[in-house]
Amino acid sequence: MWRGVQQRSGEQLDETYRKWDLALQEYRQQLAALRSRLDDEAFVFFDEADVHDGELLELRLMDGSRPAPLTSPARPWETSMNYPVRVELAVLDAKEEFLWRLSYTGLRRVIVDFPGEQTLFYRTGEGFGDWGYHELTDAGNSFLRHEVLFASGSILTVEFKGVAVAKTPYRQTPLSA
Repeated sequence: MWRGVQQRSGEQLDETYRKWDLALQEYRQQLAALRSRLDDEAFVFFDEADVHDGELLELRLMDGSRPAPLTSPARPWETSMNYPVRVELAVLDAKEEFLWRLSYTGLRRVIVDFPGEQTLFYRTGEGFGDWGYHELTDAGNSFLRHEVLFASGSILTVEFKGVAVAKTPYRQTPLSA
């Protein structure tokens, strides 16, 4: 759909926008059903954050199964966590007004498909490209799934049990859109 909006005109574009609006309505209903599983800041991110055409600044993947920090002596392996891996993202909105930090816990799956099977607006030598669209869905067994589609065609998928979201001002005067 994203590519279609860029390449069509006239009646084709009208039909693409009609499908787009329908998909957005269905997604909003799906997201509303997940509301109780998110804290307020996380729900605001998934519902309202203006990150389209934003930028992924950082993607960190951490294995939390080590029994002690590197600066501490080793101790016996003890963990009550079944899913010790964490992922952190830093996302800058398109106007460079806010920096969003997401921290996912209780991960069961992380997929980074770069540059992706199907390129969208990718040129050789680029990174992920602009943050395009993202969706939060139920992944079953009390997990949630966050999928992000980037301008390159890359897809980031994170399946998790918990997410913490923080928003901080980035620039006093936002860039014009």
